[in-house]
Amino acid sequence: MTLDERLLTAALAYAAHGWAVFPLAGKRPATDHGVHDATTSPAQIRTWWGRTPAANIGIACGAPSGDLLVVDIDGDAGYATWRRLCHDHA
Repeated sequence: MTLDERLLTAALAYAAHGWAVFPLAGKRPATDHGVHDATTSPAQIRTWWGRTPAANIGIACGAPSGDLLVVDIDGDAGYATWRRLCHDHA
């Protein structure tokens, strides 16, 4: 399976899981309204990745994806902060 096929397959799998997705050009939205265009529609996802098969996958957090929360931890300092927050608030 090519990278392009894997990206489309992953986007469709995320959508089937209930996560609204949208294409990214690098880290920037590749649609007119960015995260506001996110969808779980397989037809729309196939159209987007048909036009830009190497697009990265963006996932809309919050209500569009069933209140999905993402924590982005960068490097050792971020991991240490995460561990401290978990300890202090768990």
